[in-house]
Amino acid sequence: MATTQPGPGTAGPAVTRVDVGEAAEGYVEALIAQGVECLFLNPGTDTFPIQEALAKLESLGRPVPRTVLCLFETVALAAAHGYYAATGRPQAVLVHVDVGTQNLGGMVHNAQRGRAGVVIAAGRAPYTTDPAVRGSRDNFIHWLQEQSDQHGIVRNYVKWDYEMRRADQVGEVVARAFQIAASDPPGPVYLTLPREPLMERVGAIDIYQPERFRPAHIGAGDPEALREVARLLVAAERPVVLTGTTGRTEAGYRGLVRLAELLALPVVDWRERVNFPADHPLHQGDDPGTLLTEADLVLVLDQDVPYIPTRIQPAPGATVVQIGLDPIKERVPLWTFPVDLPIRADTGRALDLIADEATNLLTASDRERIAARRDALAARHEQLREAWQEAARAARQRPMGVAWVGHCLGQLLQEAPDCLVVDEMVTSNRAVWQQAPARQPGTWFGSGGSALGWGLGAALGVKLANPDRPVLSLVGDGCFVFGAPLAALWAMQTQSAPVLIVVLNNSCYNATKRPLVANYPEGYSVREDRFVGIDLLPAPRYDKMAETVGGYGERVEDPDEVLPALRRGLERVRAGQTVVLDMVLAHP
Repeated sequence: MATTQPGPGTAGPAVTRVDVGEAAEGYVEALIAQGVECLFLNPGTDTFPIQEALAKLESLGRPVPRTVLCLFETVALAAAHGYYAATGRPQAVLVHVDVGTQNLGGMVHNAQRGRAGVVIAAGRAPYTTDPAVRGSRDNFIHWLQEQSDQHGIVRNYVKWDYEMRRADQVGEVVARAFQIAASDPPGPVYLTLPREPLMERVGAIDIYQPERFRPAHIGAGDPEALREVARLLVAAERPVVLTGTTGRTEAGYRGLVRLAELLALPVVDWRERVNFPADHPLHQGDDPGTLLTEADLVLVLDQDVPYIPTRIQPAPGATVVQIGLDPIKERVPLWTFPVDLPIRADTGRALDLIADEATNLLTASDRERIAARRDALAARHEQLREAWQEAARAARQRPMGVAWVGHCLGQLLQEAPDCLVVDEMVTSNRAVWQQAPARQPGTWFGSGGSALGWGLGAALGVKLANPDRPVLSLVGDGCFVFGAPLAALWAMQTQSAPVLIVVLNNSCYNATKRPLVANYPEGYSVREDRFVGIDLLPAPRYDKMAETVGGYGERVEDPDEVLPALRRGLERVRAGQTVVLDMVLAHP
């Protein structure tokens, strides 16, 4: 039974009073009120009140979130991150006490840097020793698992953390957690839920309605600043756009296409999302090169690291404009990129206003100058494509270069445009981006961070959010191992969420090898061809791991078999089977 308590004015009820037995049921009811579709969990000895609440409510006919059991915590958080990336709706994660929290590992980093709105809850060692208190300590491990600051494990990475100490807090704590996680810029939050308040018999609980506790979103930005950007863009002779995640919303993607086409702006795209159609004549690849060093105006959109100053940077006289939810990177300790005009804004909304203003400013001579620039950029785009095609042809050998696999992936995506791609390729990413053009927003997802092991779990989350579309997970061999593959593959099979996993297997930690060679080109490692802690040899049979959970695997060494294997894999995924294709590449 539920009763409502009206809020101020005519806005509707702020609080609903829900009959429950224990506060743990209130926690589940609060998740339901927040619209949580999936609870990704790796439980422990102190999460059982919530597990019991889920069983009780479901048996009573109440709708409950889908429980997605993950055999390792990193898979759970990566899956919640992937689900959020695909939908924009925060999901819930449940793990054990301090040890479960520590096992979240680098996925907390990815959630922070990738601006993933997720709500993480962890158990907490009971804090009472009174046998009369339900949930009080009853096992030796409760002394061992208590830390003076369990929240400190993740506090550097989350937007908000809180420990629930009273049963009657559960509704407001959950409401605030989701409000903060989804507010701009979005990010993870962390709760601890001790047994004592969860097991307290409360009879009824206040559930806070999300309509009255909406997340705060950033608008289009300062109108005068946006008008200034329009004036600068119209006047610029050599502008360039650098983007990373503008395509996180369709409005951002459409806004960038509109503005770029209006003013013939070259777009350099670091593909965390599909920000701009890669086959568009104005798309200029992922390396700014001379476009940046010769630019008189640099427009940076939703990119944390637009260039590396020790390698390349704009000319001293260039004007730099930065637009995004966090244009000055407040959570990055050292971020010293000179920016003349930083604008905090939702990029999609800002770009439309800039385009409107620029349209009004354009003169006939401006349009003539822009037309000439458009032709020059289209020619440059074709030169890039020809160079990339040549790279693919050169990589068609045995052992294969990654460009050939990318070329075949591009063919597959043309044949199957409904595919969604989860990208954790690290050192192979740029070669694949060049060969596999992404065209539609919301079809390509990167982590936004640097912690390995995200791709498999994220693919699970993206698939659960899009059950009717095939999901392709592109991972390096190192990333595959970091991703707790047995746990991820098992979850994909048990959740009927099949994924096509392509392992780009170069038998090497190439992300480590590259800087070693670059900084010690004549060092002992290079001279002796002895790279300590880098080679992954003998290489495991990654394809065989799929078979352990009833999936399908293939090891692919022949370049002529890459596309047929991809097609076979996609066919099996559409039929409901998870697939691992082990693409054996040349060893760098």
